Amino acid sequence: MKRIWVAGLLAMLTLSALACGSSASANENSTSMSQSNSASQSQTESGTSDTKSESKLSGASSESTAESSVQAESTSEISSSSKEEKKQEVTLSNSQELTEDYTSMSGINVEKGAYIAVVAKGLDSSYWDMVEKGAKAAIKELNTTLGYTGKDKIRMTFEGPGDNSDVDTQINTIDAVLADNPTVLCISAIDMQSCNAQLETAHENGIPVVVIDSGVQNDLVASACATNNYAAGQLAAKKLCEAVQDSGEVAVMAHQQTSQSSMDRVSGFMDEITKNHPNVTIVETSYENKDSSVEEMIESILEKHANLAGYFCTNETVSVKTMQALDSAKNTRVKVVGFDAGTDQIKAVTEGNEYGIVCQNPYGIGYASMVSAVRLAAKLPVDTYISSGFQWIDQSNMDLEENQVYLYE
Repeated sequence: MKRIWVAGLLAMLTLSALACGSSASANENSTSMSQSNSASQSQTESGTSDTKSESKLSGASSESTAESSVQAESTSEISSSSKEEKKQEVTLSNSQELTEDYTSMSGINVEKGAYIAVVAKGLDSSYWDMVEKGAKAAIKELNTTLGYTGKDKIRMTFEGPGDNSDVDTQINTIDAVLADNPTVLCISAIDMQSCNAQLETAHENGIPVVVIDSGVQNDLVASACATNNYAAGQLAAKKLCEAVQDSGEVAVMAHQQTSQSSMDRVSGFMDEITKNHPNVTIVETSYENKDSSVEEMIESILEKHANLAGYFCTNETVSVKTMQALDSAKNTRVKVVGFDAGTDQIKAVTEGNEYGIVCQNPYGIGYASMVSAVRLAAKLPVDTYISSGFQWIDQSNMDLEENQVYLYE
């Protein structure tokens, strides 16, 4: 009896010590993946959104020790990875009627080991960094959905010249990836007429072609995912006219003259000015080239047109170079409407040094183009044209949540 009484007393002391010590706790909170479609349009082409998020909170472990005639120890451990992943929203223009959903990889069953080759116009801007990010996210989602690992994974390569005006390097890159016999070829042509031989080669070898961002003049393209650049140019014209109070001289600084995206933006801009703004005159249209720098061209234009009131720039690179040239000339009078986003332009708009920017949707372009590509790989139908949408961004709406998808650094 004495032994039983002692044992009971020791057990009571142990429980008391544990109650006074620290206790282990663990919390795990996960948000299930969700997808939603929304449509909104305000001086923009916006579209269907697809958002997925997943989060995990790891638990904690603690150890409590009580010293008594009998020592008791309690340890509680919960191990989990502390990870939070959020899929960036995928939006496309809602001003189109698509037969398929390009904001999701669900329902697409692609053969193991399929190879998607992407040859971009250039790798020298944050725009293309974001296109690549969207493309990678799409392929990663597909591999996860299908459970493909190791050599079974769908593979995607993303290549291009360092300079987005280097046609020869881009053609050589396309030739190299075609030699690897990709399942699907995705290209953004620097020169819209330069890739015809490569498209013929792809066609002869049964390789479907998807155009990203900038087109080519060829019927061998299965699908294209791009901005409606003509409409975007029109919007830029309206905004620049607003900035110069619908009167005065303006000029255009454009990227490659042979690029379809550049041609369409300039054409949309000019048509809008000519038809609807009679008191605004376009005095110069310059194109980025190897013979003259942007700064040299702008210096010459400012000398010839001392009363120049505004500049429209057709992509991120020429927008930044134009502002740098105006800054070097100590010209604060000329209003600038740019194209695309990027760190420098976001800062310029925020500080009032740039009137505003027409922002594309590069993440959406990258993602949707991969959906189109893998659908072709799976021999599923695709839409011939997928409009990715664009958005006007200025100081008044830059911080709006719905516009963050268009801002990239």
